[in-house]
Amino acid sequence: MEQRSSIAERYFEKPTRLKTWSGIPVKEVYTPEDVKGIDYDSDIGNPGEYPYVRGIYKDMYRGRLWSMRELCGYGSPRATNERLKFLISEGESALNFIGDLPTQYGIDSDHPMAEGEVGVEGVPITSLLDMEITTDGLPLDKVSCNWSNYITPLLAIYVACYLKRGFDLSQMRGTFLNDTLAHYLTRYYPPQVPLDCGTRMVTDSLLWCAEHAPRYYPTSIGPEGLREHGATAAQEIAIDFCIARRQIMNYVARGGNVEDIGSRISFTHRVGIDIFEEAAKFRAARRVWAKMLKNEFGATTRRALTYKVHTPTKGSDYTCQQHEINIIRIAYQTLAAVLGGVQSIHTMCYDEPVCLPTEESHRIALRTQQILCYETGVVNTADPLGGSYYVEWLTSKLEEEITRLMDEWRDDIAERIVDGRITQTLTDIGAYEFQKEVESGERVMVGLNRFTIGDEEERKQMVHVIPAEEVKEHVNNLKELRRTRDTKKVAAALQGLRGTAERREENIFPSLIEAAKAYATVGEMMGVVRMAYGHDYDGFGLLQYPF
Repeated sequence: MEQRSSIAERYFEKPTRLKTWSGIPVKEVYTPEDVKGIDYDSDIGNPGEYPYVRGIYKDMYRGRLWSMRELCGYGSPRATNERLKFLISEGESALNFIGDLPTQYGIDSDHPMAEGEVGVEGVPITSLLDMEITTDGLPLDKVSCNWSNYITPLLAIYVACYLKRGFDLSQMRGTFLNDTLAHYLTRYYPPQVPLDCGTRMVTDSLLWCAEHAPRYYPTSIGPEGLREHGATAAQEIAIDFCIARRQIMNYVARGGNVEDIGSRISFTHRVGIDIFEEAAKFRAARRVWAKMLKNEFGATTRRALTYKVHTPTKGSDYTCQQHEINIIRIAYQTLAAVLGGVQSIHTMCYDEPVCLPTEESHRIALRTQQILCYETGVVNTADPLGGSYYVEWLTSKLEEEITRLMDEWRDDIAERIVDGRITQTLTDIGAYEFQKEVESGERVMVGLNRFTIGDEEERKQMVHVIPAEEVKEHVNNLKELRRTRDTKKVAAALQGLRGTAERREENIFPSLIEAAKAYATVGEMMGVVRMAYGHDYDGFGLLQYPF
C-alpha cells in the first residue's frame, strides 16, 4: 500500500499552478454570480450579430469551414512549389507562403549579408522570376493565398505575377502581413525597413488594393512570434490592435474611408494550449475590435466591424524532447482555435522544434484539422462554449485587460515598439518569468520537466535538410536574371520608383508594381525607396543603377 501511495503522490498530485497560461488566477468553480453583470444582447449577442463575440457568421462552421493553410517555404522556389502541390493533393484548402529571412528583410539572395540564410527558414523571393517559379501551376485565381512576409515590394511582385498569369485583380483573394512595425518586435536582427518609408508603402498598398483588389486583405497584422517572445494573450491582442489603430489613422489621413480599411484588415494571432483562455481570447478580441471600430471611427458595416483572424498554433508550447507528443499539443491548440471561432488555421508540425516540416509531419498537421472538421462534432453549432460561466467570465476579464493596455499604449505604440520598450516587456518579464516557472517545475511541460525519459530512449527522427544544390540553383537563377533582363527597362523603372517615393503625396504602389514587372529585385526596390527617404543603401540588393 505504501508503494502504491507513493506512486500516486508522484504522478497524480493536485495541480499547484491554478492560473491560465498567461497568469490569470482561476477559481475552483464559476457560477451565475460571476457573469451577473453581463447582458446577453449588448455584451454577447448571437453569432453574426454585433458585437460578434460568438462569431462573425450566424452559422459559423456549419456554413463554411475555416481555411486550412499550412505554412510552406523551402530552400528554393522550385522546392516550395513542389511542397505546395503536395499539400493541395492532401486536402489543403488555402495556401500559405513564408519567405526566408533575407526575403523578409528585403535583402537579395546574392548579397553577402544573405549568405548562410538563403532558403533556410522559408522560400527565397528576390524577383518576379522567383514568384513565377513558386506559384507555377497553382490556381491563384481560385484559392486564397496568404503571404507571411512583411516587405511591401513582395506584395507588388505577387500582384505583377497575378496579372502576368492573366487573372482578374478584382477576384484576387488572400492576405499579406505587410506590417513594418513587426520587424521591430520579433525579428532577430536590426530592422532593415525604416519606419517612415515602411509606413508609406503599407498605407499606399492599402489604398491601392481598396480600389483595384477589393477582395484582398493587403495587411494581416500580427508580428510572427509575438506570443513566442513572451506576450500574454491580452498583450498580443492589445499590441496588434494598437498597430491597427495607427494604420487606420494613417489611411484615413490619406483620404481613405474607414469602412474600406476596416474591411481590409485581418490579423495573424497565435493559439496556445490553454483551451479556455485561447478560445476566450478570440471571443474578447471580436468584442474589442467591434467596439473600437464603431465607437472611435464610426464604422457601421459588418465587414468593418468584424475581427478576421488567421491562426498559427504556438510553437513555444512544443518540446524537442519526446517530439512525437507535440502532435497531441497541436491537436489541443487547434481545438482551441476552432472553439474560438477563427477563420483560418495553420497547424504547426510536430518536428518544427528540430527542422522544417517533412512531408510526413505536414500531412499529420493537415490531418489534425481534417479530423476536427469531420469526426469530432465541434463544427455542428456556432460557439459551443457560449454561456459557460467560466468562459464568459474569462472573455470579459481578457477584454478588460486588452482595453487597459490599449489605453496605455494608444498614443505612442510606434515609439514604444521602435525604442524597444514593448520588446523589453515581453522578453525581460514575460519570457523570463515563463522560463523560471519551467525550470522550477511550477509550470509542468510533459517530457521536458516531468515524465521524462532517458536520452538513450529518445527516438531518432527523420529531419528535412535543405539540399545545398537547391540554394545554388536559386542563386544561379538570380545571377542569370541580372545578366539577361532588359537593364534599360529595369533602370527606368527604378528611376520612376525613386521619383514617386520622393513625391510624398503620390501613391508609391503602382511604381513598385512596374519595377516588379521589369524584374527589378526586392533589394533594388527597397534600396531606391530608402534613398528617396534619405537613408543609406547598405544591406540591400547589389544596385547596378545608382541614381
